[in-house]
Amino acid sequence: MHARIVSGSGHLLADRARWALSGPERRKGLIGSAPLETGEGLILDRAYQVHTFRMSWPIDVLFCSRDWEVRHVIRSMVPGRMSKFVMGGRYAIELPAGSVPPGMGRGDRLVVTEVPD
Repeated sequence: MHARIVSGSGHLLADRARWALSGPERRKGLIGSAPLETGEGLILDRAYQVHTFRMSWPIDVLFCSRDWEVRHVIRSMVPGRMSKFVMGGRYAIELPAGSVPPGMGRGDRLVVTEVPD
């Protein structure tokens, strides 16, 4: 199962976001994978902090609450970094760098819908 992620203003962030639900999936994240392409993403459940260690490309990261309210945005997080711990976060959405539109920030809501593979 994949997800489609759209901003409250209608901007398509991803139409092929996969879920990382288990502990091993969350720990692995994007390590060892090819860079994300436009429309791809990774949704990490119960992720209050992320890192880009052992990655070779930058990513955008949205931390969201349980009801998909944006709590924190990181644009173009470069390899070898650790994010801050985001209080009130439930999900971290990792996207290709440049995917998060200007002006999107804390308090914005996302619409996340399941789409079959």
